Amino acid sequence: MKKIKIIPTKEEALLRINIEVAKKHVPDWYKKSSQKIKGLENYSLIPDFPIATTSTYKKCTPFLDALTNGYIFYLSQDIEVSRKEDGSPYITWRSNELDPITWHTNNQWEGLKTPDNCLNYVYKWENYFIIQTPKKYSTLFTHPHNRFDLPFYTISGIVDTDKYNLPVQFPFFIKNNFTGIIKAGTPVTQITFFKRNHWFRLVKKYEKNFYKKARFNFLSNIERSYKNLFWEKKEYE
Repeated sequence: MKKIKIIPTKEEALLRINIEVAKKHVPDWYKKSSQKIKGLENYSLIPDFPIATTSTYKKCTPFLDALTNGYIFYLSQDIEVSRKEDGSPYITWRSNELDPITWHTNNQWEGLKTPDNCLNYVYKWENYFIIQTPKKYSTLFTHPHNRFDLPFYTISGIVDTDKYNLPVQFPFFIKNNFTGIIKAGTPVTQITFFKRNHWFRLVKKYEKNFYKKARFNFLSNIERSYKNLFWEKKEYE
């Protein structure tokens, strides 16, 4: 098992080490979701279209694997987003021990297309920890996977964290119409480690039965085909 190091940049950062495994941040809406299509709870296959199952996304293993992939950097304290008289956002918090947010000047992001549902201003989630990975491993920082419900959008980036010995900050946009409190513990960035490899593209020749055999094998299971036939458990501690 590979080890990562989380190194605080100041003593106050130890008040809350806000990086932990993503499986601790599975949202309540996912936990409460039904595993079967409403009205078809007593069926495994759709009666009039039996090639399709009655399972919802709740039984989609790749969806859950994305939610629980790697680690989460989460908000260390509540922040409140309100609006000034001109409509621009005003972000505040109570504790001055560790500022959870800073910002970029807009000219640093000139030319970047702002998401359609977000304000044209880039803030930063402040991180007070250095993340060190083993040699030849980099880190992908993204918006939390499948978290379209969050009132912000975190920009993605890749850092060679085996060499870069400074804390990585996470730029983000606030959604247009949001005002209110974003609670401490809210996931703001998902963290995935990967080994740098040299890849090359290989196009294989068409084989008549390759896809047909794989599809038949997949459809031979009524439920959880992917999980039963292909899936392997991922472990993060």
